Amino acid sequence: MKKVIIENTDIQVSRISFGTGSLHHLFGKRQRQHLLETAASVGITHFDTAPYYGFGLAETDLGVFMHGRRATFTITTKVGLYPAGGASRGSLGVWSRKALGKFYPGMIEPRVDWSVQHATTSLNASLRRLKTDYVDFLFLHEPDLDLVNADELLDWLERERKNGKIRCWGLAGLPVLLERWLAVDHPLVQVLQTKDSLDSHEADFMLQQGRQLQFTYGYLSSRRGAARTESANTLLRKAMVRNLHGSILLSTRRPERLNWLSELLE
Repeated sequence: MKKVIIENTDIQVSRISFGTGSLHHLFGKRQRQHLLETAASVGITHFDTAPYYGFGLAETDLGVFMHGRRATFTITTKVGLYPAGGASRGSLGVWSRKALGKFYPGMIEPRVDWSVQHATTSLNASLRRLKTDYVDFLFLHEPDLDLVNADELLDWLERERKNGKIRCWGLAGLPVLLERWLAVDHPLVQVLQTKDSLDSHEADFMLQQGRQLQFTYGYLSSRRGAARTESANTLLRKAMVRNLHGSILLSTRRPERLNWLSELLE
């Protein structure tokens, strides 16, 4: 699979990235590891995760998958949104909390905390689950410009980069949140991961500010109208033209949906 260097960084990632937000929907650990192995077998080398995904289980599975071959892959994780009640150690705990969350939504809704203290604790916990000393990208997860102490977090990120725990930072969220950050050209806007589609071009706010699209997602899930009749292969080809210099984030629970990528991306 072809690779690109993400704008504003020296980090090379695969043109397709794998998102682990739904990884915990596979109950068995063997199934989850097989899915990650399939992603790697078609050439995907960048994986996106977060402590909120599967209440920490996604990071744990990714750590098992990458153990002993960390240098082969690049990783994004995040701070800011956390699982209420802390991390789960296994799929049984995740599914139990999900079931109870139908009656008690507070058990599954993310806890929002932009303090440096919580970010430090979270990053260290993520590194332990990922079985690594560093992550390539650390993003603020759905950051609201009005709620974040941006200067304090920027100082912290710079310290963690000097400490070798992160290589780059940025923001991950919907365009309605991120475009405000980009409009003021804040130093936290080093790398952006945001939703885009072939219909609505939500990420145009980046292009209008002279920025390349970096990490984008939503091309297959947002199909509407005539696009519903187009194959995933066709849509992804168009998405790669749309995001010509970055990486497109895909997520699936079915390994067979990844196998065709090897032919598409030769």
